[in-house]
Amino acid sequence: MNTLQQACYDVLYKNMNYTNESLYFLYDTESPLAKLLSDAYKSILPQSHVSREFIKPPQPLYRGWLINPDNPHVTTQARVITNHNIEENIRVWLDHHIVLDVTSEETIDPQIEWIKNELLSLPSWSIVILVQSANFRLSTFRIRLELFNRWIHVIEHNHLAYIKEEEFSTFADCLIYRTPEYIRQQQVFIDLFAGEKTTRLISIDGSELFFGPVDKVRGNTGDYSNVLNKGWTLPVWEVLTEALDLSSVHGECLIDTYPWEDFSIRICKPFKLTIENGRVLQSSQFPADFQKIYNMIYENENGEVLIRELGLWLNPAITTDTPLSDINFHERKVWVHLSMGKKHGLYWKKLPKTEVQRFHIDIFIALESMYIWEEKVFENNKWIV
Repeated sequence: MNTLQQACYDVLYKNMNYTNESLYFLYDTESPLAKLLSDAYKSILPQSHVSREFIKPPQPLYRGWLINPDNPHVTTQARVITNHNIEENIRVWLDHHIVLDVTSEETIDPQIEWIKNELLSLPSWSIVILVQSANFRLSTFRIRLELFNRWIHVIEHNHLAYIKEEEFSTFADCLIYRTPEYIRQQQVFIDLFAGEKTTRLISIDGSELFFGPVDKVRGNTGDYSNVLNKGWTLPVWEVLTEALDLSSVHGECLIDTYPWEDFSIRICKPFKLTIENGRVLQSSQFPADFQKIYNMIYENENGEVLIRELGLWLNPAITTDTPLSDINFHERKVWVHLSMGKKHGLYWKKLPKTEVQRFHIDIFIALESMYIWEEKVFENNKWIV
């Protein structure tokens, strides 16, 4: 087996602990990486599985906080938005009043109905594998969550159309089975963060950023042995937290990577971020693209730009030298990132529901070292714990 085939095999048999459960494979071939990944799964799946190719799947109109980028490998594409999508996004303050050459009324493609009916008719504890060039739109906001509600496990690979051909080997490497090491690292961080400890992030110019004591450490190591809903969107492998008191975040850091409106990454000459009381201060030194993102948050979230997530990502395949173009993949690299904006689904109770929580935008520190209390945990571009 090649690297990608072995990774798919390990995801199914090691991460998901597959034995003889019902297995349903839904995929498209609308991008080169989706085709490669689909072929890799087909080569390792048991004969008893059900395979369905989703022909010309409609794309969601919105992705996160912006218009969903076009699939670069498709000339014409169906762009749809459902009532469920509208209601969900209104709850997180997304603005649908944008003039586009699309309709907000969805025309139901017959294949959507029978695919959805097949998925929702699967017995509990079945495993569904989704390989998607963009996101499958099956008349719901997230089909993965609907399946989880029926105790159906899900392996999801999405946004594959946005990965460049020269990054395919990095993508294969980032799926390699490393779960035992990720489990070990997560427990180390849980132990290190325990208690009233300050975290210090030192940028390559010596700037220092401080977090006060942090909230419950969470992660996704690919270990689903003790959970009812197995699976997630891959690649994963992360540890994350945030300050218990968001206003305790203060100091300075250098930023060398941030996302753009099409969810691609911008790797740039490092620029300084100054943070007081957990809020990012305005600066004339911001790159123009970053300034636009800063203004978007500032104007929509009550005149402030909050720092929330402290993300410690563990995947050694993804680095500054071996990036993945889509921000949702790139954020898994061995490094530290922060999130700008008030939105955080895992720690949402910290802010009142009445407060606008629209944005969660990841930015990456040009990091020299990191300390949890007096323990150095990061140097020379790698974790040392």
